Amino acid sequence: MKKLFVIALLLTATTANINAQEIYDYLLDKSEQVINNPQSNSFDLKVAQFKATAMRYFRKNIIIQEGSISSTWLDEQALALNEFVTNYLVELSQSSNASEETRKKIVMRYCKASAAHTLFKNVDKKEAESFISDKNGYTPFCLNTNWVEALAESKDKKKE
Repeated sequence: MKKLFVIALLLTATTANINAQEIYDYLLDKSEQVINNPQSNSFDLKVAQFKATAMRYFRKNIIIQEGSISSTWLDEQALALNEFVTNYLVELSQSSNASEETRKKIVMRYCKASAAHTLFKNVDKKEAESFISDKNGYTPFCLNTNWVEALAESKDKKKE
């Protein structure tokens, strides 16, 4: 888990130096590199698959529903998604010695934040919730999420 924490911090720090128009492409490329690396461990692979799937999902649906796409909007969603997942994994890692109840509260806070901030109307619910029902996954979040809002809520609820 310490390795994950260091990788997450490095990814977050590296992302801050990238041009705003390139954030989405950079984060998607990084996820695909992990997915395509035969030496990736199961944990990293599943997290990268979630991120890549979520980014493709919101890009596809914004084009379908709006007909156009703003690179700024795309970058904001991608960056918020990355921070949301990173914060979640870091909190879980830091609570590894905590009670099962405490860990469940962390998971539920993030799951609820993801589910509470839907982004698109009239989407395939089965596809949108495919990671929630994945019992072997590490990211039980809804794909149909406004990641900027979900990130803000997860940070606000952590303070409580």
